[in-house]
Amino acid sequence: MDFSRLEYIKNISDDGKKWAYEYYKVSGYYHLNFKQGVGVENHALHLPKGALIILSQNPFDQERYLTHIVELVNEGSEDKLQWNESDQWGIFRWVKVHWVADFNNPSNIPVDKEVMQANWGLFDTKAKLLTGEKLMSRWENLENLRTHLQAVFQK
Repeated sequence: MDFSRLEYIKNISDDGKKWAYEYYKVSGYYHLNFKQGVGVENHALHLPKGALIILSQNPFDQERYLTHIVELVNEGSEDKLQWNESDQWGIFRWVKVHWVADFNNPSNIPVDKEVMQANWGLFDTKAKLLTGEKLMSRWENLENLRTHLQAVFQK
């Protein structure tokens, strides 16, 4: 995996209080959903093809975990043709899985707060830039953060 393309982190959830996107394996493809909200359509549309996104989730209302790294495989304009904007989860981007946690061994899944070491702003469905102020106040620059994340995800 090319960690130089690691650009975002995104909050995800499954309404059923379980692991979201649990069944997708490395090299698998799926729709990464965005919940309708102010500015979400424009945000999802303009995320760049080829960027890598870390997915963070809190499935059991306990700790947040880093469970996937996915790549945006299309331009937003290509994916938009398939959106169903009348559905609250109808905005999506096609992604390819590059890394996925071992859901059969939850004790080995990276804990968000331990890895990221900052509250990066998990309050909505938009993907947050890793260069955001909250993360950079801890990591100083993107290369420091990427080096740290590479060590975590290549264990």
